[in-house]
Amino acid sequence: MKRTDVLIIGGGIVGCSAALFLAWRKAGVVLIEKDTIGSKASGVNFGGLRINGREPAEIALSVRAREFWGRIREHVGHDCEVEFSGHLEVAYNEQKMAVMERWAQMARGHRLVPELLSSTQLRAEYPWLSGSLIGGCRMPADGSANPRLATPFIGLAARRAGADILEHTSVAHAERDGEGFKVTTSTGDVFRARVLINAAGAWGGQIAQSFGDSVPWLTLAPQMVVSEPLPYRIRGIVDCEVGGRYLYIRQIPRGNVLFGRGPGRVDLEADRAFVIPQNGFNASNIALGLVPFLAPYHIIRTWSGVEGKLPDSLPVLDVSPKVPGLIHAFGFSGHGFQLGPGSGGVLADLALDGTTATDISGFRIGRFLAKEGGLT
Repeated sequence: MKRTDVLIIGGGIVGCSAALFLAWRKAGVVLIEKDTIGSKASGVNFGGLRINGREPAEIALSVRAREFWGRIREHVGHDCEVEFSGHLEVAYNEQKMAVMERWAQMARGHRLVPELLSSTQLRAEYPWLSGSLIGGCRMPADGSANPRLATPFIGLAARRAGADILEHTSVAHAERDGEGFKVTTSTGDVFRARVLINAAGAWGGQIAQSFGDSVPWLTLAPQMVVSEPLPYRIRGIVDCEVGGRYLYIRQIPRGNVLFGRGPGRVDLEADRAFVIPQNGFNASNIALGLVPFLAPYHIIRTWSGVEGKLPDSLPVLDVSPKVPGLIHAFGFSGHGFQLGPGSGGVLADLALDGTTATDISGFRIGRFLAKEGGLT
């Protein structure tokens, strides 16, 4: 029997960030991950660090996360290839431009400084973009990171700070009794904890359901494509809605161009995602329309990953209304990478203080339970 203050299920960027913040506050913390740290959605995503275009409910959390990303080397001992070179969302039609204008007005109310660009300004500043675009909205302080590096280095920092992180260890059984939580692992260890954090990503809905907090969770498989190295021209991230889905594209200093649009296929029982080739071809065609100079170059790799999704595409980041000491953090719906450190800070607040100064009112689990006739 091993005792700790907080036990975390899930070694993605949210769970590892929570472990780091808890360890910084000298709490006893154990994190268990059934695979390796950052090997699921946190390690296979696009790597975007954007506030641009976020739902109003996410702004406060995103701003908190941005403070962490801005000091990443100080926090974890590595820059994780973080670069703040801007995020530009562009529009092909007036309807989309109007949406971005409304978002910019809302963002200014949160003391953010979005820049609205005309078609003339786009052609002057981004001559490699399609001439069919009518405008855009840019957040100059947004950026990107290497997801293959970020979560592992956050995990290493948490270990150095005193967190006990166990890889290749899954939950065999978890329950709450009069002493708190009792978690038995696949390795036969038994842990006792006052607080249990469910940061299990695509499997978070299953864990919530096992404790009676049933929500209509889904799965998602973001699919990525990367090109051979080519001359460096794309600075920052460009994001564009086409046919109801977003194409996002960036270039790393080595020259490879990374872009994504359209999902792969999830097999949750097999614990993996599969690429759908046609969706990769469709994404390539849209990328060529947006960035024509890509035409002569080759795709060298494509991949997908497993992520959890909720019907409104916002996460659950909340204490359980039914089980004291249980805290949920899942359903980030394909755009949780940037939010990860902010979410970790919030989880530490909730675990140790019972409240947080960051506005998470839009992430309450009750928004789903109420629809099912449950608690609000």
